[in-house]
Amino acid sequence: MKKIIVVTLVYLCLAATESWSQDSIEFYNRGLKSSLTYKKIDCFTKAIQLDPNMVEAYEKRALHYYFQRRFNKAIQDYTKVIELKPHRVDDYLMLGRAYLRKKKDSGIKAEIKNLVSNIRKHHVQGYNESLERAIESFNCAIEIDPQMASAYSYRAEAYRLKGMVDNALRDCTKAIALRKDPKSIANAYFTRAMIYRRLGQDELAEADFRKFYELDQRFYVFGFFVLRFFDDTPSLDTVSKMGLVSIIILAFVVIFRLTLRTPTKRE
Repeated sequence: MKKIIVVTLVYLCLAATESWSQDSIEFYNRGLKSSLTYKKIDCFTKAIQLDPNMVEAYEKRALHYYFQRRFNKAIQDYTKVIELKPHRVDDYLMLGRAYLRKKKDSGIKAEIKNLVSNIRKHHVQGYNESLERAIESFNCAIEIDPQMASAYSYRAEAYRLKGMVDNALRDCTKAIALRKDPKSIANAYFTRAMIYRRLGQDELAEADFRKFYELDQRFYVFGFFVLRFFDDTPSLDTVSKMGLVSIIILAFVVIFRLTLRTPTKRE
C-alpha cells in the first residue's frame, strides 16, 4: 500500500512538473508572437515564474528591458542568463552594453540632464563602477571570442570614459583591423576621433570622423558639432541623444507654431 502511495505521489509530481513546463513554453511562445512590448515582457515573466531556469525567457525579456532603457532590469536578467549558460558570448556583450549605458534617470527630461552631464563630464554617482562592470563583461566576451569586433569597440568606449586612453586606442585599432560589421568599425572610428580630439591631434580626429561618417551618416551634423566645439567630448550614445533631443525640440516648435492661433490687431 505504501509503495502504491509513493508511486502515485511521484507520478503526480512529474505530471505537475510537465504541466508547468508546457505552460511556461506556451507563455514564452505568446511573448514571441505578441506585437506589444509590455505584453511580451508580461508573457516572458509568467514563463519565468513557471520555469525559473528558462534561459530563453530571461534573454528575451532582458533584450526588451534594454531597448526600453530599463538597464537595471536588463542587467539582472542578463546576469541570470550568464549564471545558467556561462559560455554564450552575446549575453556578455549585452550585459556590458547595459552597464555602459546605465544611468540614474530615464525619460526625456532626464535625457537632456544626462546629455549636459556627459558633455561636462559630471557623471552620475556609481557611473565609474558601471564602467568597470562593463569592461569586465567585455573582457569575458573577448575571452570567449577574440575576434569579436563589437566587444573591442564597446570596451574602447568604456575605457575612454574612464580616461584610460592607451587602452581605448588599442581597442579601437583592434576593432577596425578585424574588419567585421560596419557598426563596430564606425563606433571604433568615432571613439578614436574623440580621443584624438581630446589629445589635440585634430588632423587625426578629422580623418577618423570622416571614416565614421562614411559608415554611419545618421548623426553626422551633431557629431561634427561635438568634434568641433567641445573639448570634453561625450560618447557616441550622447551624440545620438543630441540628435534625438534636437528632433523632439524641432517637432515641438513646428507643432506649436501650427496650433498657435495668429494674434489679431486687437490682441
